[in-house]
Amino acid sequence: MQYKVLLVEDDLENCDILLHYLNKIGEYTTTVAHNAKEAYAAVAEKEFDLILMDIMLPGEDGIDICIQLRKTLYCPIIFISCLDDEETIVRAMRMGGDDYLTKPFRYPVLQAHMEAVLRRVKGSTTRKMEDIPFGKYVLSVREHVLMRGQETIYLSPTEFELLMYFLNHKGQTLAFEEIYQYIWKKPSYGDLRTVFSHVRNLRKKIEENPSEPKYIVTVPRVGYIFSPGNES
Repeated sequence: MQYKVLLVEDDLENCDILLHYLNKIGEYTTTVAHNAKEAYAAVAEKEFDLILMDIMLPGEDGIDICIQLRKTLYCPIIFISCLDDEETIVRAMRMGGDDYLTKPFRYPVLQAHMEAVLRRVKGSTTRKMEDIPFGKYVLSVREHVLMRGQETIYLSPTEFELLMYFLNHKGQTLAFEEIYQYIWKKPSYGDLRTVFSHVRNLRKKIEENPSEPKYIVTVPRVGYIFSPGNES
């Protein structure tokens, strides 16, 4: 199977190296965009299985592009950036990123991250396709969106996986580490910020007041409980 990848990178040398490596693997067909305008045009023209997104781009940066894409796009986004400060990484994940890889990196490591994200998305498409109602919402498993009346709420792949996991374990206390290992298929080694960021994103989409959640309730120092009917 050939996966369609969009590479958003303004450094021509980095583009050439990444293209050479991805072509060598033989499993990816890669389209390159050097800025926001080209990225939006590429996404409008065809569907992609995965986006590799640099952050430091001319004009609109990669995080801002991600914010705009997430309004209508389910496709997973992996940030690849030389920025390794905590604030940038956390913001990138909060704004809709599914993974983050700091340059320089070994290309087999990039490949492993891409394969992990694609496995997760593929797994989400092999489930039963029945819609799942809860509270005022209906989760479309086929379309990977939430419906609230006539309103369509778009989810990132990670947000979709989180919501499915919560719905499949409603009323249960789910430990932070348990959630991390289910979604990312590896131990967190104590760094659970990714879980917190994506839960925060999901709360913004389903909670009337995200600061006082009714659906995703925190169990201090332990994890979360999902209560699909717990809406005032």
